[in-house]
Formats: sequence, C-alpha cells, structure tokens
Amino acid sequence: MGAPVVRLLTGEDASPARGGPGGLLRSQRLSAIRLLARLHHRGLENPLLPLPAVLAVAVGFFLPLGVLVMYSFWPTENGRIVHQWTIENYARFFTEQAYWRMLLRSFWLVALASAFTVLMSFPFAYFVAAKVRPSQRLIWILFAIIPFWTSYLIRVLAWLNMFGDEGLINKALTGIGLVHEPIGVFGFGRTAIVITFVYLLFPLSFLATYIAIERINPAMLDAAADLGARPWTRLVTITLPTARSGIVAGFVFAFIAMMGDYATPQLIGGTNGTLYANLITNQFGYSLQWGFGATLAVLFLLTILLLVIVLRLIVGGVEAAGEYTGGFTRRPAPFLFGYSILYLIFLYTPPGLLVLLAFNDSEETGLPFVGFTTRWFTEVFHNPVLIDALWTSLQVAIAAALISAVFGTLAAVQIARVKGRMRSFNLGMISVPLFLPPLVLGLAIIVGLNALGIQRGLWTIIAGHTILTLPVVTLLVLVRLEGLDRNQENAAMDLGARPWRAFLTVSVPQALPGILAGVMIAFAISMDEFILTFLVTGSQQTLPLYIFGSLRIRVTPDLNAISALMLGASFLLLTLGALIAIGRERLRGRERVARMMPLKAEAAS
Repeated sequence: MGAPVVRLLTGEDASPARGGPGGLLRSQRLSAIRLLARLHHRGLENPLLPLPAVLAVAVGFFLPLGVLVMYSFWPTENGRIVHQWTIENYARFFTEQAYWRMLLRSFWLVALASAFTVLMSFPFAYFVAAKVRPSQRLIWILFAIIPFWTSYLIRVLAWLNMFGDEGLINKALTGIGLVHEPIGVFGFGRTAIVITFVYLLFPLSFLATYIAIERINPAMLDAAADLGARPWTRLVTITLPTARSGIVAGFVFAFIAMMGDYATPQLIGGTNGTLYANLITNQFGYSLQWGFGATLAVLFLLTILLLVIVLRLIVGGVEAAGEYTGGFTRRPAPFLFGYSILYLIFLYTPPGLLVLLAFNDSEETGLPFVGFTTRWFTEVFHNPVLIDALWTSLQVAIAAALISAVFGTLAAVQIARVKGRMRSFNLGMISVPLFLPPLVLGLAIIVGLNALGIQRGLWTIIAGHTILTLPVVTLLVLVRLEGLDRNQENAAMDLGARPWRAFLTVSVPQALPGILAGVMIAFAISMDEFILTFLVTGSQQTLPLYIFGSLRIRVTPDLNAISALMLGASFLLLTLGALIAIGRERLRGRERVARMMPLKAEAAS
C-alpha cells in the first residue's frame, strides 16, 4: 500500500480529537486499512494453493485405500476378484490360527526390536543433547545419521555379510580360537532380524529422542543435582517425563518401519524369516489371493492405529520442556561418552567391512583378505543392466523430487499463513503417508490400478514416490517459512509489490535452504526406496530392485563395489551439506557480531 494512500486513509494531515466525530472517523479509517491489508495479502493465503498436494494424496492414497477396503470384502476365485460382498476373508483370518498367530508373532518380534532400538539410542541421544557443547553437536548428529541416509538395502547387505556360519562374525570368532564351531545366535534367524532392525532404525529413534531431550533446560538438572538428587532420580523425575514424547515417537516410527519391512526378514531371517508383511505380499504375488491379501493389509493397518491410540492413552499429556536454550550440563559423564563411542563403532563397523571387501581380490565376498584390487568397480561400470537400473532410478528420483518440491512449497506457503481448521485439515491430509508403512501405500496403489484396469509402469513408480516424499518436503519448507520474519515481505507489499512478487523476491531466498533440503531428502528417499517400488513397478527395474534381485541369488563382489560407491556418494553429499550449514551459521554469527559492534561503541560513548 503506497504512502499517499496511507496518509489519505489515516488522515495524517488532520489532528482529530480523541473523542467525537473525529475519533469515530479515525476508527473507521483504521478498520478500512486492516480490511485492505487483508485483501492485499490474500494472494498467499489462497486456499487453492495446497489443493495440488491435497489432491495428490487423496487421489493417490485415500481413494486406492478405499478400494483396498472394498477388496477385503470380496472373494477371489481363480486369481480374479469376484464382486460379491462377504466377510469370508475376515472369518478365514480369525478361524485359521496360522494367520492371526503370525500377526501376533510379528507384532511381538517388532515391538521387541523397537524397544531395543529406543533403549539403545536413549543414552547416546541424552549424551549429545545434554552433555555436548551446542557448537559440537552437529558433528555428533552427522556421525549418527549418515548411516541412515545410505541405501537401506546396502545396510542390509552389510549385515548379510556379518551373519551365517560363514559370516564375518563366526569366522572371526573361530579364527581367533574363541569358539571351535559357528555360534547359532549369529546365524540367519530371528535374532539376526532383531539386530538388523535395531541397526537400521537406530538413527531415526536417536533423532526423535534427541529433539525432545534438547528442549530440557539444563538448569533444572543442575538444580536437582545441587539439591542432592542422584542421577537415577533426575532421570526418572525430570528427563523421562519431558522426553517421553520423543521416546514414544521413536518407538512408533521404528515399529511402523519394521512391521512393513518384508525384505529384511526374507534376506536375513533364513527359514524363520517369514513375518506378517511377507504373508501379505505373498497374497498379491504367488498366491493371487487379492481379496484375502487386502483383508490382511486392512487388519495390519488397524493394528498399527490401535497401537498408536493405546500408546497415546498410556503416555497421556506431555509436560512442556521449554524452549531451546543452547545450554548443556558441565558435569563429566565418562560412561555416556564411552557408550556413545561404542555405539558409533557398532554403526560404522558393518559398512566399513563392506567397503573393505569391495577391494578384496577374491571371488568370494568374505574373509580372508586375499589382496587389493579395483576390478570389481570396473565391472560395475561395464554392467549394462546395472547402468539401466541406475538411469531409471535417477529419472524417478528427479521427477518425484521436483513434483514434491512444487506441490509441497505451494502448500507450505499457504499453511504457514493461516490458522484454524483448514490449516489442520490440509496439514493432516498431506502428512498421512508419512505415518504409514510404504507397504500399505504400495498395496493401495496396485489394488486401485487393478480395479481401474490400468497397467503399471514408470509413471506409477513416480506417482508412488511423489506421495511418499511430498509430506517430507512440505514439512521442511513449512518449518523454514514459519521461522522467517514476515515484516520484510509485508514492507515489500506496502511499497506496491504484489504478494507473489514479494514472496519470490524476499521470502524465497530466505527459505531456499529449506526448499533445497526438501529436494535433496526427497531425492535420497526416492533413490533408496525399495518396498513401495517393488509393489508398484511394471517391467522397469530401479537400482534397489536390481540389488535386491542380486541378493536373492548370492552376494557377489560387484555388489560390495556398488555398495561402496553408494556409501561414498552419501557420505560426500552429507558432508557437503554439513559444511554449507556450518559455513552459513558462522557467517550469520559474524553478521550479528558486526551489527552489535556499532551499538556497543555507541553505548560506550
């Protein structure tokens, strides 16, 4: 709004009295200013902005999910769905013990693995959040999450090399003479599944717990210690009550991810590797029992929702942890420091050995180390099938990341500027795929396509990956936009700039780190995604599908070489991002110091 208009509406040239007609006129003019300001800023609060993202989730997930529920009430005859309503599929599940016992057994195993994940990640998260200086925390966090951003199948492959009678663990134990024959607990089985699950989901549980603990004011812990409270008392009365939201979130995220994982049990579990997720996928594959498979999937989803509700009722409300203070407790914690070092060793030993084996001049993938060679890397680059799979993965990842960036940014722009039910609805709709296993999303998509008679292809992979990554991009951009000072944007619009021009020239440059972070994470998720891709692909083969197909036959040296290359690429990208983040933070610190210097000089004079 231009200055002349402001003077005309506010009557700056006049000096009306506080009361009487002049005061009433001034009140009316101020009301007119507010109305014009709302109309002037309406462009970025347009309820149509989140519509592409909301429609993408509704059409790509909720509608197919509705079809999945319908399929659960239809029988299958000769591999074809019969459109006849019945509860036969549900009766079959509850009357045949093998099915509901498999659900309970999988539920128990996954809950145990999730609990171990949370218990083992809590001391490390507490050490980083409460004992490490804020200036050094980013380094510790990077070391903790780098394995999480490497390929999921590569991490499974790393443990595939470790387990078994001929695995690295048993070979090392027998080689140094501690045992005379392989130990069964380090063979392929349920123990191996639990260990691998803990390893895969530790970084996610660590982040959820760390974020909650970081908000605890260290002064509360120091005050309790000064009053004589022992460490165990401080943990039970202060840390756990305020951090339980992060602990429960870490458990739920780990449980959902593990419960929907059918690849790890199949590769690591041996003959005992069948879990409920494997049972579901078999109905849509070898058995061709789509109706019964839909029933198993619906019950699977209801089980997860029931778990979340029960945990919410048990945990109850969450005590306020306060705002981030940047403080830390200075009391030494040698036990926590030693535990953190050991856990980092646990995280990096399997991929480190995998990289070592990639240079082993042997046709076998295990030890001993025969000699150094790079020929396996040469074979990788001369493998046309692998190169085609890599190119397909790149096409899918680039398309999904860009679509998610556009839809997610449009939605975040509007959601960041409104409040109330519409904000909650849009944010809830877009975020739903983030809290459900990719298994459910993949099954819903293929059932929906089957009902419509549409063939699967490259576009179905892109669509599935877009729905999967859209919530991540939206939330990252939203967090960045809500942290910006909107006064500069408002000033640009007061000087005559249209809302979109003000947003593009003022807010986008400041929000660009969030947008780029969203694109990079969406790209990484898409490149790594296997569970969803395996279900929705047609004849196309992505890199994770190529790796999984090779692992089902045997582990070869060129797979170790592929893994080493992917690990190196992930490490370089994360390191580059961290260096950029550290550089930007230091630059901002210098700018703040530079702005404070004249003020200090003026105050001194």
